[in-house]
Amino acid sequence: MKHYSIAEIQCQLAARLNLSDLWKREMRVWGFRLTAPSLDRLVCLGLHRLRLMGKLEKQLFPQWIRAGMTVVDIGANQGLYALLFSQLVGASGHVLAFEPEPDMFAALVHNCALNSAKNIECIELALGASAGIATLARSLVHAGDNRLATVHGRKIIRSVNIQVAPLDEVIGERTVDFIKIDVQGWEWEVFRGMQRTLERNRDIQIYFEFWPQGLRNAGCNPAEMLADLRDRGFYLFEHVNGEERPVSDNNLASGWTGQRFTNIYARR
Repeated sequence: MKHYSIAEIQCQLAARLNLSDLWKREMRVWGFRLTAPSLDRLVCLGLHRLRLMGKLEKQLFPQWIRAGMTVVDIGANQGLYALLFSQLVGASGHVLAFEPEPDMFAALVHNCALNSAKNIECIELALGASAGIATLARSLVHAGDNRLATVHGRKIIRSVNIQVAPLDEVIGERTVDFIKIDVQGWEWEVFRGMQRTLERNRDIQIYFEFWPQGLRNAGCNPAEMLADLRDRGFYLFEHVNGEERPVSDNNLASGWTGQRFTNIYARR
């Protein structure tokens, strides 16, 4: 008989509590109806509802996204931002929402149906540099921190095999106007798989999480990723205290450690 330490028992209990059906309840956020699949996702919705999360994005996305656009949401999670994009692009636009984790994908599909969002195409797939099978470290207490990177600091995880493909192969010749990427350090792999898309769509805009330590965990040099985007003609900006500021040096990449991150807006 296997003996568990007190810490292991605590981790198991935390995971069971978080994933309990008690939390699978509906909440209205930004005018959308969403059902959370776990306690941590319910808390996430509550924080957005209280404007403690997502306030900046809620202000910025309507400035960048217009009716008729095609938006790609990479790391769609339970679908709140995909629904916002759906509203912004309207009936003449289209949203491709990518989410590889099975529980989150089920929540994404459910929430899109709950809001009759017919212009969202939900795709159960991770995006990367090449096609294949990868192992996702699924956090059982924080489903916003699922990772394909090789290092995961959290102990309460479950490994899930998922499909990976380059965005170039998935969308083919379709026009893309806006891309959001939030994949916990896997961003460089995503960029590597969309080279043709970036070249074909010269007016494309990208909004992505920039977490230097997470990128390093995935084998990426953060400064080189920013330099590559600049070489492709992109100007990079942060939004701080209501102002758009150019990302003008690499201190952002080299000086940041641990959990520190920001979001970067890229446009040509």
